[in-house]
Amino acid sequence: MAWPLVAAILLGAALLSWVALANGFPLVFADSGTYLRIPLELHYPTDRPPVYGLAIGLPLWLTGVWGIVAVQAIGSALMIAMTLAVAGSRLRARDLIATCTLLALGSSLPWFVGQIMPDIATGFVPLILFALLARPADTPLWQRAGLAALLALLIAVHLSHVLLTAGLLVVACLAMLLTGMGQRETIRRSLPAALAIALALLGLSGLNRMAGYEFRPALSSDTFLLARLFDGHLAQPTLARLCREPALAHCAVRPLVDDPAIAKPGQAYLWDRRSPIGTMLDRDRLGVIAEQRLIIRTVLHDDPAGVAALAWQGFAEQLRTVRKGMLPPYAADMQISRILKARLPDDFQAFSRSRQQRGMLDPLKFAPDAGVAVAVVLLLPVMLVWAIRARRAKLLGLAGLVVATILLNAAITGDLSGPDDRYQSRILWLLPLLAACFAFDALRRSAPRNQPA
Repeated sequence: MAWPLVAAILLGAALLSWVALANGFPLVFADSGTYLRIPLELHYPTDRPPVYGLAIGLPLWLTGVWGIVAVQAIGSALMIAMTLAVAGSRLRARDLIATCTLLALGSSLPWFVGQIMPDIATGFVPLILFALLARPADTPLWQRAGLAALLALLIAVHLSHVLLTAGLLVVACLAMLLTGMGQRETIRRSLPAALAIALALLGLSGLNRMAGYEFRPALSSDTFLLARLFDGHLAQPTLARLCREPALAHCAVRPLVDDPAIAKPGQAYLWDRRSPIGTMLDRDRLGVIAEQRLIIRTVLHDDPAGVAALAWQGFAEQLRTVRKGMLPPYAADMQISRILKARLPDDFQAFSRSRQQRGMLDPLKFAPDAGVAVAVVLLLPVMLVWAIRARRAKLLGLAGLVVATILLNAAITGDLSGPDDRYQSRILWLLPLLAACFAFDALRRSAPRNQPA
């Protein structure tokens, strides 16, 4: 790699880190404490994959919490560089710097680059998939294998990425077949991504089994799905009917999930200190999971229309829920505060002085990320018409993957987890990146032939 590109990547990484630098400490979410506990206390979580926590262990031990931000920032700059190169068949340092500047000032990406959470990886999934599918036929085997291995790692850091990658791959395969690509070539191009999905599922299942649990990729999927049905007030009537004979352990959660004063009873079921679910799982994990599956199956059987309505409502709400930086200060008894104070006391002092802990993040939210994204969506028909006329198949493929990512991400997270500000914000930056790819390609094609493109 030429030195100008190396310098551009480092400068781009610095630009994308500005929110964390302005905050005075990496941004944290309530779940950040769990991910820090994995390398610091060898903690094995049952409510999420441990892969992100394992991945941040090395930079955390070598350089502290800022090493996590550095890795995520450089990784983001490399992903942007790769996408510009694949989409336009050429990468210039100035294009990379301009794109990183656009994303730093006009997208949500800096808020996830600087945050100790695996949400940064969601936007990388379609970009790696694009690189695999759009690669030249003579791409060396080691590059294809490396991209597939990286995709497997990205899938494994968050369970929503399994469904997202599988959905994107299906959409991409259908598009390739419909546009005239033969079945054999479609299989050849999609096979590495399919193997990455299989590798991620096997890896997660193996880790869970080695930790002493079941051989399955998700240990708490039934718990979260039932919580979603509680949030939609669909599971309460079923549970009341099943509890007429008080044999279910879940009858103990009825006072909580039936409380009309609780707006989201499913979230209370998961996280409220009054919820007995943690004790129930510790006492008889397999029995409790069997009960959860029974309740879920009964709801699906008895009220499919209600489940469908809840799914549509979740998708529609998540699609428009894109506020960034919804990160409150955390009290001393919260896990993130406790783990920093106990294990990283020097970092805890910086955490305590950060803008986030002082409730002063709002001045940093000036970037019009939602407005930029809407502008790109409005311009998308014009961009697609131009790409069709110019026969820019790669740009059309990238546009299709970005649009499919936005829709699938909203469906997966809004339906299975429930709408949340960060879920859609974590991939909204793909829209201005797509616009940059189109813009640079158009500028190169319009440049006079006697001038460097």
